Amino acid sequence: MKNLARPGIATDLELGSRPNSGSAGGSGYAGIDAVGELEPGLLQEHAREVSDSALLTYLRRATEEAASLARATDYPLLVLPELFAEKAAEAFLQLEREIRQRSQGLVALAG
Repeated sequence: MKNLARPGIATDLELGSRPNSGSAGGSGYAGIDAVGELEPGLLQEHAREVSDSALLTYLRRATEEAASLARATDYPLLVLPELFAEKAAEAFLQLEREIRQRSQGLVALAG
């Protein structure tokens, strides 16, 4: 049998070799942390459209939360994009609420 191992590619995909060390939830998969590789891409995709540093901070937090939740599932790569979309929507709403509250405070001071 040929040795198909290539540098930089995880070859120890045996179940139970290192419990919970990979990105496939609690299945004991010991491989590449694909969620960790997908996470920055999701953030960058949305960060291009954002000029507000506060919103970018919220999006970073949303990305981290979504990745953390995804890693706790059996299919993290499948659920990560949807979790991120939900967390990003929550981030937009939270920032909008904060801006509205600050604006109401300014209007009250001016009136």
